[in-house]
Amino acid sequence: MLLLWYIYSAENMKRDKLPKESGDIKNLSLKLLLVTAVLQKMSVFLPHDKSFFDFFDSLAGKAVEAAKLLVKLDTDYSKLPEISAQLGTLEGDADSIVHEIVQELFYDHTRVTEEKADIRYFAHNLDNVVDGIEKAVIRMTFTRRPALPEFVVAEFSPVILEATQEIKAAVSCLRNLSGCEGDLAAGCIRINELENKADIINRKWLKELMTAAVDNPAEVLDRLLLKEIVDILEDTMDQCEDVANILETFRVKGGI
Repeated sequence: MLLLWYIYSAENMKRDKLPKESGDIKNLSLKLLLVTAVLQKMSVFLPHDKSFFDFFDSLAGKAVEAAKLLVKLDTDYSKLPEISAQLGTLEGDADSIVHEIVQELFYDHTRVTEEKADIRYFAHNLDNVVDGIEKAVIRMTFTRRPALPEFVVAEFSPVILEATQEIKAAVSCLRNLSGCEGDLAAGCIRINELENKADIINRKWLKELMTAAVDNPAEVLDRLLLKEIVDILEDTMDQCEDVANILETFRVKGGI
């Protein structure tokens, strides 16, 4: 019925605009106009380019790599320069993937504007996870401590790593949403739980940093820097939750 409505509408819109030609040519022109109008209207229902799934997989993989580098730091301060450089490379790679996604969206005429906005927002937030990890590690290079603080090594790092792994698994479900919708939903729930856990870690360490006695005035600056690192890591988990929320949006809509 929808197809018939499109044909009927196109015929009424185009009939009066046809040139005065012989009957056969006029009929052929009308048919061509009808076919063009129908294809334009029906294009949103055509199969979408699978390359977006490849982009998403690659971007999610970069987030997992970044989180693994954060875990790899452990308490070894000497690893910071090397890992910071590796994260800079990863961040650049992630940015390049986002640029490719935006470029593909620009030339993609099979999606409506809202769908394009969802895809772009998803890529942007996933890229922000990599950005957040890199930013936190850069701040760590400014500290004068002999070892990395406990909240980075023992608490935030494993939570962020698990969240990125859940994101990667959920992203892989987008290729066959009907076959693993339950897995995607479970992954999003787990990411939300991890974000709540990060909130608790954040509040605990903020209280510690802001209320503990200060023996040396120079320690104040160090604590402010540590507070910023705590905030960045918690914001990174917020970005993971934002990614999960968009994955849920894709699930509700039946895919991308």
